[in-house]
Amino acid sequence: MYHYIELSCLPDEGVPAAFILGKVMDTVHLCLVNLQKELGHNPVGLSLPEYRYQQDEQGKLQEASLGSKLRLISLEAASLERLHLKAQLRRLEDYVHQRQSSIERPNLSFSTFQRVHVKSSVERLIRRRMHSLGESLEQAQAAFKDFEEARSDLPFIHLHSHSSEQAFRLFIQKRPASKPDHWQFSSYGLSTTVGVPDF
Repeated sequence: MYHYIELSCLPDEGVPAAFILGKVMDTVHLCLVNLQKELGHNPVGLSLPEYRYQQDEQGKLQEASLGSKLRLISLEAASLERLHLKAQLRRLEDYVHQRQSSIERPNLSFSTFQRVHVKSSVERLIRRRMHSLGESLEQAQAAFKDFEEARSDLPFIHLHSHSSEQAFRLFIQKRPASKPDHWQFSSYGLSTTVGVPDF
């Protein structure tokens, strides 16, 4: 049996669902970090039931959206209760609807939701190289003179790093998966190998 909390973002005039989803995900991430510290691992996975990503035959993007819902899924209801989401999302209660339930079906399909890292801007890479290798600005710039920034058309969430205060995009890719034999996720609830129920 899989237990889950479904969070539905309720857009308001002037406040789009994507903005609310980013705020919700910031809060969920902090809750998952705390749970991971408490248990030594994260037993709560993330699912995006309205995830859409479609390209045409030529590879041109047709649709890319995370939707307005996310589900936090666990094998144990107690793990979800430890997140204290009601209290943590109190400031967003006008914009987020929560419901908790469980599902047990013999023929559930599974998908992985995984983070995709996109090479960052050349300026950031130059700064990192200067810091890690002790190179001068000119040396680091020379190393990236032919660099072309990578782009992704995958759906993403705008988040803020709580350690560096920098804004970033969390790109997410969905892939079909088989029923998992282990159950452990990153502090974003994502995994490259562990599939979550996709319903």
